[in-house]
Amino acid sequence: MNPTVTLTIVALKMYFRNRQAIFWTMFLPLLLMLIFGLINFGEFSRVDMGVVDEAQNPVSRDLIEALQGSDVLEITVGSREDELEALEDGDRDLVIILPAALGETGTVATVQSFRAEGSQQEAEVGSAIVRGILDDITLRLTETAQLFAFESQAVDSRGLEYVDFLVPGIVAMSIMQMGIFSVTFTLIQYRQQGVLRRLKAAPIRPYNFLVGQVITRLIISVLQTIVLLAVAIVVFDVEVVGNIGVIFLLAVLGGALFISIGFAVSGFAKNEEVGAPLANIIALPMMFMSGVFFPTDVLPGALEKIVQFFPLTFLADGLREVSVQGAGITEIPWEFLGLGVWTVIAFSLAVRLFRWE
Repeated sequence: MNPTVTLTIVALKMYFRNRQAIFWTMFLPLLLMLIFGLINFGEFSRVDMGVVDEAQNPVSRDLIEALQGSDVLEITVGSREDELEALEDGDRDLVIILPAALGETGTVATVQSFRAEGSQQEAEVGSAIVRGILDDITLRLTETAQLFAFESQAVDSRGLEYVDFLVPGIVAMSIMQMGIFSVTFTLIQYRQQGVLRRLKAAPIRPYNFLVGQVITRLIISVLQTIVLLAVAIVVFDVEVVGNIGVIFLLAVLGGALFISIGFAVSGFAKNEEVGAPLANIIALPMMFMSGVFFPTDVLPGALEKIVQFFPLTFLADGLREVSVQGAGITEIPWEFLGLGVWTVIAFSLAVRLFRWE
């Protein structure tokens, strides 16, 4: 049998016989998803929405009537000045401005929305409902070719529940943990126990062992993704909108990135006393600031811009765009580019720092 295949099979057997490894890479992310999903930090009762009707025509009245019929919206109709002031005072989550051109034939009317900084999820839900109603009105008025545009400061998101935001972040976090911690501790132990020295003396080439380790971790990354998504779909009724193949592609690319980081850390650290803190220094800031549990826009302005370049941010954002928004490969080029650049950097460091002894 090919040495690479043999070493891959051996590595998989060793992994699945290690209960601690399975717990940290499989069940801990699953447990976190269940806890945060059941608590549902994003839960809210109603969205306080202010509506400014500058059109005063049948189309705007139909829109307001439809909004008032929603169970999750608390609608207040008022002037632009009053509603924006109420927004600044924290009495509104979202204010919608219906322009005077709304409903005019041959005119693209732009509906504006303004959201409170601390009410992103409520604003996204309200904006999604408004867009849905505008789409229905457009379908009814196709004969007059009326068009509507929607401008919003809120991030466009299909999901109406916190768990829809949470699941892709947990998947990304689990891939990161598997790549960094699993590889780091495994290779440090192999080096201390003399396993790598024996493998170096064996009639195999170094790349056979390294490729076997990479393939093993990539298989585990895909398995993690399948398990977490399956539980999210069954337990929380999460709907994965995008192509599952793109999700697996992101999982493989993200796995390759964090495996490379794990190789680099294990090459730099002489023992577990150095490897564990170094791995945590790299992983923990990304875990809490890369949009796993909460949106990155809750961070201070300068820090928010910095975390956009974190490896985990690219992976979490890419998974979220595909699973929630239904994005394809061509619609998330920035995420793929970021993951690719970081993979090249991490792999280069791993090659330079890796050692058998």
